[in-house]
Amino acid sequence: MLMDASIGKKQAGVLIGAFLCGCLHHLLFYNHAWGLSFPIFMIVFYVFFYWSVKEQVEIRFNAPMMLLIPIVLLSLTYVTFANETFSVLNALAIPCLVLVHTIWTMRKPAIRWYDGSMVLAILEQIFVHTMRHVPTPVIAIYRGISQKMKVDRSKQVWKVLAGIVISLPIVLVVGALLASADTMFDRLLSQLPRLLGDLNMGESIFRAIWIIFMASAIFAYVWGLLFPLVRKVRNAQDPIAHWELEGQPTSHTGSGLPLEPAFEAPAAPDPLTSPAPYAPKKIRMDATVITTFLLILNAVYVLFAFIQFSYFFGGGLASLPDEMTYADYARRGFAELVVVTVINFTVLMATLHGTDRSSRLMDRFLRVLLAVLIGCTGVMLCSAFMRMAMYERAYGFSETRLLVDVFIVFLSVLFVIALVKLWNDSLKLMKPYAIIAIVAYVIVNYMQVEGIVASNNVKRFETTGSIDTDYLGSLSFDAVPYLIELKLNHPELDGADKALQRMKRRLPLPGETSWVSFNLSEWRAARALQNIPLTEER
Repeated sequence: MLMDASIGKKQAGVLIGAFLCGCLHHLLFYNHAWGLSFPIFMIVFYVFFYWSVKEQVEIRFNAPMMLLIPIVLLSLTYVTFANETFSVLNALAIPCLVLVHTIWTMRKPAIRWYDGSMVLAILEQIFVHTMRHVPTPVIAIYRGISQKMKVDRSKQVWKVLAGIVISLPIVLVVGALLASADTMFDRLLSQLPRLLGDLNMGESIFRAIWIIFMASAIFAYVWGLLFPLVRKVRNAQDPIAHWELEGQPTSHTGSGLPLEPAFEAPAAPDPLTSPAPYAPKKIRMDATVITTFLLILNAVYVLFAFIQFSYFFGGGLASLPDEMTYADYARRGFAELVVVTVINFTVLMATLHGTDRSSRLMDRFLRVLLAVLIGCTGVMLCSAFMRMAMYERAYGFSETRLLVDVFIVFLSVLFVIALVKLWNDSLKLMKPYAIIAIVAYVIVNYMQVEGIVASNNVKRFETTGSIDTDYLGSLSFDAVPYLIELKLNHPELDGADKALQRMKRRLPLPGETSWVSFNLSEWRAARALQNIPLTEER
C-alpha cells in the first residue's frame, strides 16, 4: 500500500507538470511565430524532466549533460537568426537530440548515444513504452475521482447538484426583477448573449485538444522513461526478446519508487544441462575479392586524379575545347564527383567493418589500398570544391551552393578520421563521427549562411558588376545589412532599393507580434530599415 501511494503521488505530480507544460506550449506557440518561445519551452521542459527523474538520476555535469549544449544552441537560433531553411531543419533536429539525450540519461550505461542501438532504443521508447502510457492520464484521473468520491462525499455532491437545479428558476425570476429595477444591471445582462456569441466554439475545442494532446504526449513519454516495460529472453534457443507485464517491479537503490528495468537479462544457463547459446555468425566478405575490386577501382581513380592535376593544378585548363568555359567544365562534373565520393565512403566503411582480415599480409595490403582510395577521394573533393568555386564566380553565390561547400569540407574531415582508423584499430568511428556531425551542424547554424551569401554577392558585384538583387531580396533578414551597404555604395542600383522594399514589407507591423515571437535578426532589420530612405513603388 505504501508503494502504491508513492507511485500515485508521483503520478499525480508528473501529470500536473505535463499539463502545465501543455498549457505553456499552447500559450507560446498557438498563433505565434517561433522565436523566444522555443528556448523558453525547452528550459521549462527540462526543468520538468529533471524534476520527474530526480529519484532515478543524479543530476550532475556528465557525458549525457554535454548533449544539452547543442540543444540549447540550436534552440537559441530561433531568437538570433531568421533562416527559414534551418528553422525547419532544427524543428526536426532538436526533438531528435532531446530523444537521444533523455533516453541516454535514463538508460546509461546500458546504451551508448552514438551507437546504432540508439535508433532502436528511440523507436522502442516511442512505440512501446510511451504508447503504453497514452491512456494512463485518463485512467489516473478516473481513479482519483473514484477514490475521492466515497459514499458520504458522493451524497454531498448530489446535494450540491440538487441545490443548483432548485436555484435556477429562482435566479431567473430574481434576475428579471432586478433588471427591471436597475437600468445598468439590465444593460449588463443584455450584453451576456453577445459576449457568449463572440466565443468561437470550434477554436476553443481546438485549443483544448492542443493542450490535452501535448500534455498527454509529454506525460506518456516521461512516464514511459520512468516505468518502461520489462523485456525478457525466454530461453537460449529463442533469443528474441518478449515484452512481459507480470512480476513485481524492482526498487531503485536509494529511492522510494519502484522502477521497472528496460531490460532484464536471463538467468545464466547450466553448461552441463543447457544447450549452447545461440550466436549468429558474422558474415565477412572475402579479402581476395575485395582486394581485386579495390585494385581495379583505384586504378580508375588514379587516372582520374592525374587528369585533375593536369587541368586544375598544372595549367591544363588552357587546352579545354573552345566551346567549353570554366563554368561549364565545373558544372558538368560537380554533382557526379559528390556522388562518387559518397560511394567511396560506403566502400570504405564496408571494407573496414565487413571484410575478413584474418591474414596479416592481406590486412596490410587492404590498408594500403584503402589509403590510396582515401587519397584519390581527397583529390575528388578538392576538384569538386574548386569546380563549385568556379561556378560561384561565374553565376554568383546561393545558400545551396554555400551549403555544398560546407558539405565537401565535412566529408573531407570524415575521410581524414577514416585514414587514422586505418592504422589505429582501437579507434571507434561512430563516436567521433557523431560528435563531428553535431558540432558541424551547430556551426552551420551560427555561421549566418544567408549573410555570407549576401556579403559574397556584394563583393562579387564590385569586381564583375553583376548581381541578382531579386534573389537577395528573397533571403532572410540576415541579409539586410549587406543590402543596405549595397544601396549606400551604389545608389544608382535600383535593384537594391526594391530588395529592401521587399524585406520591409515582410516585417510585421507594430503590435502584430507578441513578445514570445521576438527574433533578434528581425528586430535589427526593422531598426536598420527605419533609417534608410526607400523609393515607394508606384
